[in-house]
Amino acid sequence: MSQEAELNWRQREILAQLAKTEHLETDDLAAQFSVTTQTIRRDINQLCALGLARRHHGGINMPSAHVNTDYQRRLQRHSGVKTAIARAVAEHIPEGATVMLGIGTTVSAIAEQLLTRRDLRVITNNVQIAHILGANPDLDIWLAGGKLRANDQDMVGHSVLQFLSRFQPDIAIIGCAAVNEEGWVCEFSPDEADVSDTMLSAASARWLVADGSKWQRSAPVKVTTLSQFDYVFTNDVLSNYSTLPPDIAFIPCD
Repeated sequence: MSQEAELNWRQREILAQLAKTEHLETDDLAAQFSVTTQTIRRDINQLCALGLARRHHGGINMPSAHVNTDYQRRLQRHSGVKTAIARAVAEHIPEGATVMLGIGTTVSAIAEQLLTRRDLRVITNNVQIAHILGANPDLDIWLAGGKLRANDQDMVGHSVLQFLSRFQPDIAIIGCAAVNEEGWVCEFSPDEADVSDTMLSAASARWLVADGSKWQRSAPVKVTTLSQFDYVFTNDVLSNYSTLPPDIAFIPCD
C-alpha cells in the first residue's frame, strides 16, 4: 500500500496545497476544513511521520528533500546582474582552459553561460555547476566529494580541499559573501573560506565575481585581499573605495 493510500481526504488535500506553496499555517488549515487545530495537528503528525511534510513555525513545509528554499532564494536575488556578470566572465575564458568554479549562485550562473562551449575542463565543489555542465558531453567535469551542504548545494571538508589541491588550473573563479571596507574578501564560514583559498592557491589566474550587494558589507571569515586577484567582475563602480589595487582589471558588468 502506498503512503498516500494511508491518508484521509484532508491530508491528501493538505499535500496538494503544500505542493503549490512553501508553507501552510495550522490555524489556517483548521479554519479551511472547519475542524479544531488539534485535529489538524493529528493530520500533520501523520504526514510528518511518513516523511511527506515537516513541521515549521506554526505549520508545515515540504520535506527538505523536496525544496531548497535558501539556495533558490539566493538564485533569484539580483538574477539579472548575476547573468550579466556570468556572461562577461564566460567571454574571458579561452577554449581549452582548465577552470575551477567555486561556491555561490553567481558562480553557478557562469556555468549556464558555458553550457554550449567545447574543450573546457571544469573542477568544482558546486553541485549545481556539475548538474548544469553535465548536460554537455564535450566538457570534462570533476566534482569534489565531501560533506554536502544541502542549503548551499556544494561540498566542503578536508576531502574536498585534498581533491582540489591536486589540480593546476589556468583560472580559479570564486564568489564571496562580502568585500569589506579594507578590501578583504570574506565568507560566512571557515569551510567556505578554505575552499576558496585552496582554489586560489592552485590557479595561475585568480578571478573574483561580486555583484554590488557584496561591496562594503561584512562577513566574519577572511579569504584574501583584492590585491590577490587578476580580474574582478562586478556591476558596482566601487566609487566608495578610496584605494584599490592598481594592477587589477575591474570588468564592468551591466
